[in-house]
Amino acid sequence: MASQNRAPQTRQLTKPKFEKLSEVRPGIHGYNTYVKIEDIKKEQIKRYDGSTLVVAEGLAGDDTGVIRFRVIGEYANILEKGKCYAWRNGLSEVVQERHRLSLDQFGRITPEKDDLVVVNQSGKKYSDVEYVRKDQRPNTNNNRRDNRDRENRDNRDNRDNRDNREQNRENRDRDNRDNRDNRDNRGQRRPQGNRNTRGGNQKRD
Repeated sequence: MASQNRAPQTRQLTKPKFEKLSEVRPGIHGYNTYVKIEDIKKEQIKRYDGSTLVVAEGLAGDDTGVIRFRVIGEYANILEKGKCYAWRNGLSEVVQERHRLSLDQFGRITPEKDDLVVVNQSGKKYSDVEYVRKDQRPNTNNNRRDNRDRENRDNRDNRDNRDNREQNRENRDRDNRDNRDNRDNRGQRRPQGNRNTRGGNQKRD
């Protein structure tokens, strides 16, 4: 068949886009950037199973400025001061109101040529900028609960108003019936006198 003879389509890979540190926004993940390690400190953390985990923290930069970073695990072992690296699929965190580069399980760091990046020491210090979160994002659960309570109150008020209107209508109908009954009763109690007698005694023959 023609479909079986058709050559398989090859998927072309796109070249990743690398950004400057000035383009890496706080909270925007999945970026790629080239940096040079200006300062680094490593420590080993003992895990609950007895193994050790390497944590690297320090300062990295490019020609736009410098920023703090923190890397945990295998990539922390390869980082060295004065070396250039490609930071792929990175995390852009805000920790204690400060911007910081990091990695997740899908990110990776690869060494590059040492002269690839020239750090601008007088450039912007991105981690010195304090970021204030907008109310930590409003608690949607509380908002939904407040809206639900407000709707319930409105519904109760509407029911109460409707009940009051119905009760007032019933009261008016009852008053109207009572008034009609009273008028009927007064009409029935009216004396039926002799039409030929107009006051005084009747004339005798």
